[in-house]
Amino acid sequence: MSVPIMLSLLALVSGGIITFIWKVAGANQAYGPSYMIVETLAFGLVALIIHLVQRHPFDLSVKMTGIAALGGVVAAITVFSMILAFRLGGEGSILFPIAGLSVIVAVILSYIVYREPINATKMVGLGLGISSIIILSR
Repeated sequence: MSVPIMLSLLALVSGGIITFIWKVAGANQAYGPSYMIVETLAFGLVALIIHLVQRHPFDLSVKMTGIAALGGVVAAITVFSMILAFRLGGEGSILFPIAGLSVIVAVILSYIVYREPINATKMVGLGLGISSIIILSR
């Protein structure tokens, strides 16, 4: 198995865990902004540790700084929305599949920005994924 596939599987597992942790936060009536601050501090600490271990100087272009900031804003919207949805009594069995449809947005953006090919097999896979998510959320 290739390293990129192994890393994407790690991201799949860790992404699932963090999404579930948002459910735990919402179920325990955590105040979203306070939760997000602590989560962000932990995220930043891990990034700093990785930076120090790799002994790489801070290096980010102005363009990538803007993209990183945009990513942070979008991530904050995601976390806040999900925690609030769970605080308001949303069920994980419904909300997780709906949020899982985000893969469609990523595929469309990859096609538009990077012209990554979308063949019939990928369309069938996306269709099956969408179908399963719709069925799961009912």
